[in-house]
Amino acid sequence: MIDKLTKDSIGFISGLFPERSDEGHKGSFGTLLVVGGSKYMTGALNLTVSSALRSGVGMVRAFAPEDALMPVRINCPCALTSSFEEEDNLLRKAGELMNSSSAVVIGPGLDINDKRSMRLLEFFVTGAKNLVIDASALNLLSKSGSPDMLGLGKRERLGLNRAVLTPHVGEFKRFDVPVINYNDFDNDGLYETCKIFSKKTDSVLVLKNHNTLVTTPDGKCYYNYGDNSGMAKGGSGDVLAGLIGGFLALGMEPEHAAIAGVFVHSRAGKKAASNLTKLHMLPTDIIDMFPLVYKELGW
Repeated sequence: MIDKLTKDSIGFISGLFPERSDEGHKGSFGTLLVVGGSKYMTGALNLTVSSALRSGVGMVRAFAPEDALMPVRINCPCALTSSFEEEDNLLRKAGELMNSSSAVVIGPGLDINDKRSMRLLEFFVTGAKNLVIDASALNLLSKSGSPDMLGLGKRERLGLNRAVLTPHVGEFKRFDVPVINYNDFDNDGLYETCKIFSKKTDSVLVLKNHNTLVTTPDGKCYYNYGDNSGMAKGGSGDVLAGLIGGFLALGMEPEHAAIAGVFVHSRAGKKAASNLTKLHMLPTDIIDMFPLVYKELGW
């Protein structure tokens, strides 16, 4: 069965948000750890952190090489920051941060040529309670040489929730998937391919293109009609990763965080295009439109 996410889905999406008490404090609403960034890709980390801060999560921390953190410190004063330790202390520091976080996003701006990146990915795959794998981390995952993708399919046995994978079509093709027309998002072959991949990896798949497909290991499939060329700009995916990660940290189940993230991201993008035109809008403008979507949802 395929559930199509449209404006008429507002009632369904609205019910996915966890109860939020005005008596709560920052610790009540979760902590998200964003792992990524590199010397030459500081913007991706900045966008993911900025988006997560607007998700409702209590705290967001960026964990990155020191030379990638300055933009976050300047543009996201509400975020916490920690820099990668030397190799010998890397996993000890990562463990401390992971254990004090409700969810982890890994990948935005991550340097795939930095040997620490693969070590961190494997560590979080087998340790983070809630996990979003995005961008460069997906490329590392596809190149891991591990039949079980670094233990991705073992997460449930380890007492961890299913990971959420957020590839665009180009990243998805790097995995061992059939050669089909991935630009035609309205065909049974694509649905089946995505569902098989979700089952094989025991993960929630968010396949991004001009439309977005969300599939689960138990065969559920959600199709978001998001045609909007204004979102076809570098950084839009980083915004989505931060939003999904924030929703996970707030307490949503992986499937619900993925669906809600895709819906809010798409609706916000359409509002940005309407207000600013598709040519002029930037991924940062998508974040600015989140409040209007939240109001529609009654959040």
